[in-house]
Amino acid sequence: MSAAQPLPVLIAGAGPSGLVLALSLVQHGIQPRTLEAYNLLGVLPDIVSRGMDIRPMRLYKLPGGVEPASTVNMISMEEPTPSTPYVQLTRTIKINPLMLGQSKAEQVLREHLAAYGCHVERGTELCSFEQNTEHVVAHLVKRDDDQEVAETVVCRWLVGTDGARSIVRKQLDLSFLGEGLSGKGVFGEIVIKNLTRDYWHCWGSFGSNMVILRPTEDDEIYTFIVAGDVDVEKAYEDYDTLVQILTKLTDRQDLDFGEIKWKSNYSPNVRMVNKFSEGRVFVAGDAAHVHSPTGGQGMNSSVQDTLNLGWKLALVERGIAPQSLLNTYTEERLPVIANMLKQTTNLFKTLRNAAADGGDASKAWAQPRDMKMLGVNYRWSSIVLDEGHPREALEKDKQLLDAYGADTSDGLHAGDRAPDAPGLALVEAGNVGSETTSLFRIFSSTRHTILIFSSDGAQIAAVLEATKKLAPRLIHTVVISPRNPSPSLAVSGADVVCVDRDGHGCAGYDAGPEGITAAVVRPDGIVGALISGAAGLEAYFKNVFSGVKA
Repeated sequence: MSAAQPLPVLIAGAGPSGLVLALSLVQHGIQPRTLEAYNLLGVLPDIVSRGMDIRPMRLYKLPGGVEPASTVNMISMEEPTPSTPYVQLTRTIKINPLMLGQSKAEQVLREHLAAYGCHVERGTELCSFEQNTEHVVAHLVKRDDDQEVAETVVCRWLVGTDGARSIVRKQLDLSFLGEGLSGKGVFGEIVIKNLTRDYWHCWGSFGSNMVILRPTEDDEIYTFIVAGDVDVEKAYEDYDTLVQILTKLTDRQDLDFGEIKWKSNYSPNVRMVNKFSEGRVFVAGDAAHVHSPTGGQGMNSSVQDTLNLGWKLALVERGIAPQSLLNTYTEERLPVIANMLKQTTNLFKTLRNAAADGGDASKAWAQPRDMKMLGVNYRWSSIVLDEGHPREALEKDKQLLDAYGADTSDGLHAGDRAPDAPGLALVEAGNVGSETTSLFRIFSSTRHTILIFSSDGAQIAAVLEATKKLAPRLIHTVVISPRNPSPSLAVSGADVVCVDRDGHGCAGYDAGPEGITAAVVRPDGIVGALISGAAGLEAYFKNVFSGVKA
């Protein structure tokens, strides 16, 4: 491919973060090239249908390995609320985590990518690259059997989602500072034919010899973790040694261990980059941060990295947003990842110390609610606008410290996760119909959604007039009238008009009965702005779209 016809985006790495970025870009009309080495993107139904509920952890007494010492729910079970639903297709409606192995998640994402004509290039490796102010030149090697073919590709942007040993990160010379945590282990998947799938099974404890066997989505296949004072290298290399260690540490002669599906050795590290990009090159996922496995935050954080980057990169590549918008990728994600590393490391050390002190380690397995990631926010971001909570000069440091928790004692802030609101009765030709929708059905991964809470026709018209300065393909306008609307609901110029029949929308977005409240929800599901009229709308979009004046 010649330099005169560069690719828009080259993605090195096809794990969940790379696949999510590719899906985000193709939905914006940007065709990326992906090397091998879920609600916003429309993949949630397939993820849910293939996943499984998280089972309780059962810890066993030793010796013997059969009698339970305790059983603990690692994640507290919660009933759904209007703002935080979690709809599982055939399961009880909860807002509880779902477990799906990385390979299964990748398969779902690849299937959705294929529907857009985008396919992962297997057997292709990024070896090196150079960049200038206009493009990136990437040097690839394609491997087919014993043959290697070199290829040079010119692209306008390069994104490294190529894992903890990232070539992209290393060549950018980004710092990867942190610490190594004590303990090495082997993990993978193994066939076990005679072990109940109702629990995660644990023998031993952190800081000593430990085995965890966790059921996967496939019958008789379990994820295994072996750690402690064992020959990790030999266990990784030799099947018989691994089975002997599993049998010895569980003290279970009755377990029938079969084929190993895959395995890897592991040394826990806590590290992160000092910035997520340099010039036209970005890193995301494990290429940007690694941490202890406690808390289940890894793949989730990686996907959130690329959700944050995807819509920004698409707008810049299409010439709709200034290149400076890409600077907010580091600005927003760095504090979140720093908080994530702190939380997962604290959880790891709590588990390890509980075992060392001889206390009840079962309590240490229970994870704080923050691990559900509902509080992850970007309140400090330079591109969010919150007229209801003016930012004080000294408040930014406090906000940065709460990047993972989001104190909502004073209501919703710009930069928070956008809450859902069910029970919105759709209005057609001024009449309230029987059909209802929810905000989560309206939000889009390719457009900003502008929510206008008001029943005042003049105020609504003023905000809608301001949106005419924006390209229709970039925004979606939604007028939400209080549950007791005015007699006439004929609104001209809005994409959707509805009545907040149950009051969940007004409650979730702190919209009072008088005046007007408007919220702008970004393509990544974050509240970009909370404003009170047209001026605020223009002020927000001047930092996001090119050519908008406040």
